[in-house]
Amino acid sequence: MKSGRFGRSISLFIIFFLLMGFSPKNSAFQTMNLIDSPVATQDKDDISIANMKALMEIFQKDGEFSTPETYRALSTHMTAVGHYEERKLYKKAIKHMESFHILLHKHHENKHISNHAANILKEYADALIKKWEAVFDSERVMDHIRELSAGIGPRVAGTEEEKKAAEYLKKQFQSFGYDVSIQEFPINNRVERTLRILTDKNKELPVGAASGSAKTDEHGITAELYYANHGLSGDFSDEAKGKIALVRRGENTFWEKVRNATNAQAAGVIIYDHEESLAPLRPTLNNNSTIPVVGVTKVDGESLREQLSKGSAKANLIIRTHTNQTSQNVVAVKKPSDVTNPEIVYVTAHYDSVPYSPGANDDGSGTAAIVEMARMMKDLPTDKELRFIAFGAEEIGLVGSHYYVDHLPKEDLDRSAIHFQMEMMGAKYEPASYLAFNTVDGEPNIAWDYMNAAFDKWGKDKEKLILFQRGLSDHVPFHNAGITAVCFNMGTANGGLEPEYHTSYDTIENISPERLQFAGDMISTAILDYVADHHPQQTHLKDAS
Repeated sequence: MKSGRFGRSISLFIIFFLLMGFSPKNSAFQTMNLIDSPVATQDKDDISIANMKALMEIFQKDGEFSTPETYRALSTHMTAVGHYEERKLYKKAIKHMESFHILLHKHHENKHISNHAANILKEYADALIKKWEAVFDSERVMDHIRELSAGIGPRVAGTEEEKKAAEYLKKQFQSFGYDVSIQEFPINNRVERTLRILTDKNKELPVGAASGSAKTDEHGITAELYYANHGLSGDFSDEAKGKIALVRRGENTFWEKVRNATNAQAAGVIIYDHEESLAPLRPTLNNNSTIPVVGVTKVDGESLREQLSKGSAKANLIIRTHTNQTSQNVVAVKKPSDVTNPEIVYVTAHYDSVPYSPGANDDGSGTAAIVEMARMMKDLPTDKELRFIAFGAEEIGLVGSHYYVDHLPKEDLDRSAIHFQMEMMGAKYEPASYLAFNTVDGEPNIAWDYMNAAFDKWGKDKEKLILFQRGLSDHVPFHNAGITAVCFNMGTANGGLEPEYHTSYDTIENISPERLQFAGDMISTAILDYVADHHPQQTHLKDAS
């Protein structure tokens, strides 16, 4: 039987004989059905650039190339491809191997290489491509993160950006041949807080919610800014009337600042922090204000103050409630053929982000990782049902995953074997070099065994694998439903996260492809080994018809 997309392919037995010094023209080779040997029988670790170049060298010595220029051209191209493989840039390696096909065809068409050598090199090139296509590729992951975080941007639950991200993910899963559905569900009303500086090219600043703030209509308030120092009563003059007061934290309470601004008939208040922080200030008023109030970072507040010192500054401030909001889960399914009641393996992440955060790491990285794993496993022969799910509305209380699990039919719950959740897979933050294995109860489970085996298989330092008791992500509903569940993230040795977490600085510039590759290699290996090894008693093959 011919194997997969290759049809006719060489056996790695060729390489053994080649490296032992035998010639492709040797009679021993003529007696073997080399071209029809299935690639599936080969050890993928032995399919390599080095062995392909060894083939070329033998072909050159035996006159399979009519000119030395042909050998040099093909060998040089393979050396270049090898550099991409060494750097684990598999997407680029595949692209350049496809170019090798074109180069090989050109030389074959010009009769610079024998039919025998051309066929073998073509099949070996295909084998390399197939090998690389089955490897976790951080370059592809970065492409998805870039689209989610920079192309779409913050994906707050219920927004058009979140829906746009869901459509993007749906198309990715569909391109791999999965059966994809969108599961919509209701979420709580969403409060929008927007601050645009009109005199600075409509620049939007991240703002923190002030408890007790008044709301605006959909247009908000548009007014000049007025600097009122600490917001003491003496810091306001008649010029504050109708303007948005910019005040510093300190000297008095948040409420006293707001009350003084209200008495001065200011239209709103922006309070900026007195300490450095990547996240905007979130003032607690302990009272209900009649004017809108927000907080910003020290950096942004001082920038606005500097603008005012040079002239005027104008802003638009909106605080309004959106009702009848919905979010959605993206569910991609691959069912095994000829298997009844297969156990279900879940591989998931959440794709929404907090306000103002591009969510590159939280959780664009996890979402991009499950898309990459879905690509890797699209042709995987297995008796398991694979479900790749991108959850919406995680940041507002695991709403998407709770809805999904709560609406699983009993027969699906009974078949649900294990759940793998991806979170924050690639922060560049130097201390965040540890792969955390998070379970709700803090206990190891069968996935822990497979993760340890993956570290052994790759020869990685097991001190970089740490077990934590932690919920706070979409593995919680699965655990509560009695399904074995784990959540992975890259963090510090004591479970800490990067300083960019939940801020506007969670951008692709702060993502490490090397960390993504490390986490992706370990987790995908554990999942693949589980899928290959674990055979539940309740799975039965259908009777042959």
